[in-house]
Amino acid sequence: MEGTRQTIAQVDGTAPKVTVEIATPGHDPLVVPVEVAPARSARIAALAQRPSASASAPAALRSPMPGRVVKILVKAGDRVTAGQAVVVVEAMKMENELRATRAGTVQALRCEEGAAVEAGQDLVVIG
Repeated sequence: MEGTRQTIAQVDGTAPKVTVEIATPGHDPLVVPVEVAPARSARIAALAQRPSASASAPAALRSPMPGRVVKILVKAGDRVTAGQAVVVVEAMKMENELRATRAGTVQALRCEEGAAVEAGQDLVVIG
């Protein structure tokens, strides 16, 4: 077909780090190193890193996506450390372990195992 150009893209390596080479006949190839990361994992990590408004104010651990509570790993009154696994939410057949954003005491559980949850819904309050 006249006026049609062919562009070839080659991917080399294994995730998460790959190299993509894009070549068009008659031009130098463009080589780009790429790091592949699931967008949902990046969003969950970003939500977990948000600081609370005040170190002494209770912090609510919220569901980053709609899903179902698979397991609650703490109970009211438990002491938790920053980064400790608190609740597991399943979404799109993937389990996401949500962790405490800071150390403190579990003040309230606002979910139950097996319950459906919405994005942004409070699951655990840590004070």
